[in-house]
Amino acid sequence: MSTIKDIEARKILDSRGVETVEVRISTDSGIIVTDSVPSGTSTGSMEAVVVAPEVAINNVNDIIKPKLVGLNPAEQGKIDQIMLELDGTPDKSKLGANAILGVSLAVSRAAAAAAKMPLYRYLNSLFNLVSGLDIKPAIPTPMMVMIEGGKHASEGQNCIQEFLCITSLENGGKIWNRLKRNLTRENLGVTLGLEGGFTPKLEYDEDALRLIMEAINEEGLVINENVKLGLDIAGNHCQMSHDDVLSMAERYPIYSLEDPFAENEWQTWGQLKNSLDQLHREYLLIGDDLFTTNLQRFEKGADNFDANGIIIKVNQVGTLTETLTVIAKAVKSNFTHVVSHRSGETMDTYISDLAVATASKFLKSGAPFATERVIKYNRLREIAQELGKNT
Repeated sequence: MSTIKDIEARKILDSRGVETVEVRISTDSGIIVTDSVPSGTSTGSMEAVVVAPEVAINNVNDIIKPKLVGLNPAEQGKIDQIMLELDGTPDKSKLGANAILGVSLAVSRAAAAAAKMPLYRYLNSLFNLVSGLDIKPAIPTPMMVMIEGGKHASEGQNCIQEFLCITSLENGGKIWNRLKRNLTRENLGVTLGLEGGFTPKLEYDEDALRLIMEAINEEGLVINENVKLGLDIAGNHCQMSHDDVLSMAERYPIYSLEDPFAENEWQTWGQLKNSLDQLHREYLLIGDDLFTTNLQRFEKGADNFDANGIIIKVNQVGTLTETLTVIAKAVKSNFTHVVSHRSGETMDTYISDLAVATASKFLKSGAPFATERVIKYNRLREIAQELGKNT
């Protein structure tokens, strides 16, 4: 049996140049692992609280570490519960979700290494234990951002936060590069947003859809066959009415709609879902800020069926066990769960393994360009080779 010998937190920079937390765990058997904590720019008010990196680091090194040294990292549930009790708040505001999560994820890496298992295999066994299900690892389809607006754009005028292509890595790369050539030709600019998508200065949000559809067609791809379209409206910041969103869904072949309304507009969410049902076509209505990977928030939405998809972000809730519990509830409620990155990312590929482990249908990790995004997609390819499948 391997036991935790040391835990050490330190500061690193995320993809925005903002300081975040990395946690290093070593065991008595010589295992050394690290995990880092991402953070968001467009965040929901119900997310677990992130404290200053210096505070989080001190909390890991001075408060969490003494309680966990000597424990078996395979006891994920026990370890996560110890940290929750040390924090003692409903939103992790005492120790910080960034402190707790860094340790929680690193513990699972150490346990996987001790078991001599790839991380996704270990997480799959842990997920089945938590959920009582028998889920097999599966490769998700990438959801790749092509054009960004809202809080993710440095210069763009778009209200909608993300315009996405849901397709293979190969197709996504072709569309991104074609889009770059077309934006250059039209003198619209190729400045990149926080997640590697372009931020052109467009008069209307729908111009972004037009540009992406043109790039798809020019690459000889067929919408809803080779590639699907998605929007993250980020309704907390980009305020659109039910009729505005429905009109766009009627006029364009949009498959995925994320956060079309603000996080507490439950009635409007339900109204839109009823309207989308009347279109008699396949769609995803996904809650991110609506649910914030929070079990109580999700149960409310699932009971009313105000959506049919949920974004999973481990740092929104703060521990691996809580994350797996929410995913299990989503699967049992027939919701599609989408494992997602944050705008402030690191070179950690944990979410790729988590997506495979829980058989997530989709992985959202930004554009097929920025290194901190591509590394996660490339991890999918690596796992796919192990599983004998393609991405």
